Amino acid sequence: MKPVEELCLACGLCCDGSLFDLVKLEGTDDARKLKALGLPVAVSRGKAPVARFPQPCAALCEDRSCRLYDNRPWQCRAFECGVFKEAKAGRMTFAAALRLVRQARRRADKIRELLRELGDTDEHRAVGERFHRTSERMAAGGADAAAMNTFADLSLAVHHFNLQAFKKFYTKAEATAPGAKPGA
Repeated sequence: MKPVEELCLACGLCCDGSLFDLVKLEGTDDARKLKALGLPVAVSRGKAPVARFPQPCAALCEDRSCRLYDNRPWQCRAFECGVFKEAKAGRMTFAAALRLVRQARRRADKIRELLRELGDTDEHRAVGERFHRTSERMAAGGADAAAMNTFADLSLAVHHFNLQAFKKFYTKAEATAPGAKPGA
């Protein structure tokens, strides 16, 4: 395995609910097969039903590998974070990329720790969803000064993580889904 490819195993932020809340399936994805393989695929009830599954991904293993790697959905195959792209293209050293990954992982872990301190232990939900729920609970009142201070720390931690995610991990132009029109 090439050092740049080891970034994914050091990271896992795109699968563990830190960067994304859900993954939408494309027309080329076999939702039934993915469901049979253990992904909790759900289909929306709108005029144009959308198949999706929540993050953290049920296929993410403890070592941050994917137990469905050869059968993963199109979006999972197509996504490469900005750090990975920069390292793969040689615009960033592997060591620098790994430092960014470790810093982002520490930030995401800190967010989870603060969420647990505030009573949200729902680890099978995405960080963004958990933060939103906690924000609503805090806004509803009734929290003591210590909880409000912890919430302030949480808000700042989320802010710093999001800044780093937008600057380094999210990408501006992703690949177009099979059968979709570019720019659509």
